[in-house]
Amino acid sequence: MRILVLNPPAFRNRDYIREGRCMQTKSSWAALWMPLSLCYIAAVLRKGGHQVKLTDAIASRMNNDRIVRDNASFDPQLIILNTAIPSIKGDMECASILKKAFPQVKIAVTGVFPSIYENESLEAYPQIDYAIMDEPEWISERLPEIIEGNCSPESVKGLIFRKGDEIIVNERQNLGANNLDELPFPARDLLDNNKYRLPTNGQKFTLLSVGRGCPSGCIFCVANLYYGRKFRKRSTEKIIREIEQCINDFGIRNFLFWGESFTSDPQYGEEICDEIIRNNIKITWSTTTRVDTLNEGLLTKMKQAGCELLGLGIESCDQVVLDNACKGITVEQIVRAVQMTKDAGIKTMGHFIFGLPGDTRESARSSVRFACKNLDYAQFYAAIPYPHTVLGRLAVENQWIEESDHSKFELTEAVMGNGTLSAKEIRELRDYAYRRFYVRPKMLLRALREVTSFRAFFSVLNFVKWIKPSRK
Repeated sequence: MRILVLNPPAFRNRDYIREGRCMQTKSSWAALWMPLSLCYIAAVLRKGGHQVKLTDAIASRMNNDRIVRDNASFDPQLIILNTAIPSIKGDMECASILKKAFPQVKIAVTGVFPSIYENESLEAYPQIDYAIMDEPEWISERLPEIIEGNCSPESVKGLIFRKGDEIIVNERQNLGANNLDELPFPARDLLDNNKYRLPTNGQKFTLLSVGRGCPSGCIFCVANLYYGRKFRKRSTEKIIREIEQCINDFGIRNFLFWGESFTSDPQYGEEICDEIIRNNIKITWSTTTRVDTLNEGLLTKMKQAGCELLGLGIESCDQVVLDNACKGITVEQIVRAVQMTKDAGIKTMGHFIFGLPGDTRESARSSVRFACKNLDYAQFYAAIPYPHTVLGRLAVENQWIEESDHSKFELTEAVMGNGTLSAKEIRELRDYAYRRFYVRPKMLLRALREVTSFRAFFSVLNFVKWIKPSRK
């Protein structure tokens, strides 16, 4: 079967990262990520003997008309379309145009949007034939069989489909049973790897999956909705082999180790580092983690294995806010984790969320002060009331939601208050935090020191433009 796996174009002239739980504009990271999930889908389908074309319209600067022209001779029979909640209007416009251009094609959507909104994802968009809930690989490989009539759609867990005028939502997948080592390596060869580069030095980089799933109960996060609560590890052998493939086949030596928390199992993190060191693999990488799973021995090995930057899920430096958010961490653990990371010689990136229950102007400003004093980099987000999360339920019950437009449901926007702060006040606090943190002599000097190319210079300019105050 001829299958197009597609990351849709930019929406409203904004490049979006659509990767699992991460749904935000590129400028918030100043780098475009390779669509790892789509690479996995393409690899699985190609392994099944299908003719697969993988297109990242954002990286290739393609609009919808260009996508149609480029696929006229390919004439896809199935299109698997990446989606994200804030870009869904643009994603569905792309789907509608493709449906008109290729009337016989079947279109399936993947991403957090169908995973959260379930039957609504098909009710609202008649151009869609199938929707995939949760991680997509095991469902995607069954779609050609369904279309060819060799498999009943009712038998595929995690699938939403049309049956006449009725929309059927199947039982969800047992994510804990999905073995990540069964998956082939992502089909990076179907994309132009030169288009994914670090913002400071312009070098190629890629995402590399180390595990999926999160046992934590944070009230705001969709990670365990999408990947499940069980942390599933890839074998260290597979990880090392994939790193070597990236080096040998694509010339990539910079990685974002992608997972809900690299140190969910600290021993596993050490095993990965030990194998990188033992095999004398010279790479640089970053990753994210919880603050309560770190220890000095692990951090030392991470540095030796090439870790340059560690993202820490801090969210707030106020204990009441942390407790209300069910983070399961203390302010003392945050302070200790940051210090241990710095002592190991690894740069720190703190992630904060404004507008969680109990957050006030003073608690938010306290988080900003901590960030400015202790962290190398910081990301400041607004709380989003995603359906099926505890925060989403609280927001509905307390009538906190002030904006229902899906395109505003992005971590860089503010769509809800929290009973203490309005959405406007949360937005203003986020703007203040970015200006307070990044518009400092210390940060400007760091930017000048770390920027090593004209490409990187323009990435920094885009980032500075992005952190300007909102005009709303």
